[in-house]
Amino acid sequence: MICERSRSRSRKIRREVLCDDVDRWGDDRRLWGEQAEPPGRARLCAAVRVAVETALTAKQREVVEAYFFDGLSQGEIARRLGVAQQVVQKRLFGSPRGGRLVGGAMLRLRQALEPAFAAARAARVAR
Repeated sequence: MICERSRSRSRKIRREVLCDDVDRWGDDRRLWGEQAEPPGRARLCAAVRVAVETALTAKQREVVEAYFFDGLSQGEIARRLGVAQQVVQKRLFGSPRGGRLVGGAMLRLRQALEPAFAAARAARVAR
């Protein structure tokens, strides 16, 4: 897999985005480079793929894939979907209501991936 950088000249900070060939990743490839992955990394990558497919609603999945895999900005996603930029932001990060964060794909992904990350941390400590 090749990692590309967002080529927006108007942004000072560039963020790395995943290429659209995610389904063709081998277990021996790193998520962000050309070197071989450390042990256990393939399980984490698989867990991320499964979490994106299962833990998110269809609207959240659409926004997450466009933001992280296609490298589009929130404004570009909003124009593509025909919604306000605030809607895209709320689908990604949620909104505060009654003193707590409600909704948001990132919160759902964090909750879905917590067991996988805990297992990876435990394996790292055991070494």
